[in-house]
Amino acid sequence: MSAVTGTLPTESESSRPANKRRWWALGLLTGANLQAFSAVTIMNVALPQTQTQLGMTAGSAQAVVTVYSLTFGTLILVGGRIADALGLRRCLIGGLVAFALFSLLGGLAAQPAILLVSRALQGGSAAFIAATAIPLMSVLFPVGRGRNIAFGTLGIVMGIGTAGSFVFGGVMADLLTWRWSLLINVPLALLTTAGIFMMIPKDKSKSNVRFDLLGAVLVSVSLGMLVFALDRASILGWQHLGTQALLAGGVVGIALFVGSLRFAEQQLIPTHLVHNGVRAAGYVAAFFAGIAMFAGMFVLTSFMQSAWDVSSVRMGLAFLPFAAGAVIVTATLPRIRSYIGARPVLAGGLLIAAGGLASLGSLTPTSGYIGGVLPAMLLLGAGGTVVMITAGDVATAGAGDDSGIAGALVNSSQQIGAALGTATVGAVIHSVTKGSEVGDSEVTVATVAGYAQGGLLGAAIVAAAAIAVFVIRNWRLSQRRDGRRKNHA
Repeated sequence: MSAVTGTLPTESESSRPANKRRWWALGLLTGANLQAFSAVTIMNVALPQTQTQLGMTAGSAQAVVTVYSLTFGTLILVGGRIADALGLRRCLIGGLVAFALFSLLGGLAAQPAILLVSRALQGGSAAFIAATAIPLMSVLFPVGRGRNIAFGTLGIVMGIGTAGSFVFGGVMADLLTWRWSLLINVPLALLTTAGIFMMIPKDKSKSNVRFDLLGAVLVSVSLGMLVFALDRASILGWQHLGTQALLAGGVVGIALFVGSLRFAEQQLIPTHLVHNGVRAAGYVAAFFAGIAMFAGMFVLTSFMQSAWDVSSVRMGLAFLPFAAGAVIVTATLPRIRSYIGARPVLAGGLLIAAGGLASLGSLTPTSGYIGGVLPAMLLLGAGGTVVMITAGDVATAGAGDDSGIAGALVNSSQQIGAALGTATVGAVIHSVTKGSEVGDSEVTVATVAGYAQGGLLGAAIVAAAAIAVFVIRNWRLSQRRDGRRKNHA
């Protein structure tokens, strides 16, 4: 894959020490990254059983998912910067151990309050995992064919794992108990930790990386307010005073954070990372990929539950084509990237994902799986994977001592986009179904119409973002060419 220009090692990959060991490390790192993200989908499938057995209200049950996403999205940037200071390996191990501990606490919870606290702490731990796994991959595979294979493997694992987590969560909820949706993380996280101890060399703390406390507080509080506001918007609506207050506070906080970067001795987010056009395009594309994938999965899950009333296991099996789309594009992406630059690939991935959302516009209460659901599954899996693999590659390549925060920005962008996409689709569905309460059949028709309109709106937004990414690239190139012509004149 073509990568962001920067200072990269130039020695051949075969001459690097412990060359074989890093391939084992790749498996561990992709597995760790999957654990952090699949903790949302697995628990989501088990939520109805959790609510019943613990006697939770609908609001507190939804909070089991919300608090995880809240602390995950809030702390991921801070986690990336701490990892740059203390060492990527050290912070990854710490995150995995804490993830196992809080998963155990949640799995044994007898009271809703204990479960909610454990999920919040689990999400914070996952933030450190997601902030370090991909940057460590970039360090182990800095250039060449090995890097192509590494990021391709990440795409395959995340695609199959995302779809598989629905199946896995359904099987555990139906055959065992909801508690295993949390307890399964304990052995997996500890085994991953042991493998990382053996396969990845120790890293040293960097004395030249200081912590921007003001920036950390501002960005954490602001992101937390934005994520929570978007979650509330999907439930209470955009007109609710609490939603608007949280959104306004989050936007003001982000503005203050951006302003504080001018005066920080060592910035939490070094501005040189986003001054690079290709890397900035990766962050923007990751944001809109989050909108597409999570809005699409929300619509598909809600449609299959309301129109078909499928079981948890069948729901998981229905998502397997999502993984197929991811695997297909992962196999072909390295060859495509050898001929085409990152910006057109990012734009193309967004257009594919937009096509998946657009296909949801034809949903009706009588839609079948092959005609109604399958196209969206394949296109969302393919487009989202293209964007996230490419964005992770260009964001971390050449980032040097800022690899942690560079990689964390990709996941943070996706998380905010995911919250926005889900909230926007939820608001569309609510507006369409409002007042349609005469009979069950009328409610179903209105609800599915809301799903269709939500998909079309998401498709328009993501397609516009794709075109912008591509046009801005061409405009910049034409400006440079015009400048060269003037200089030669």
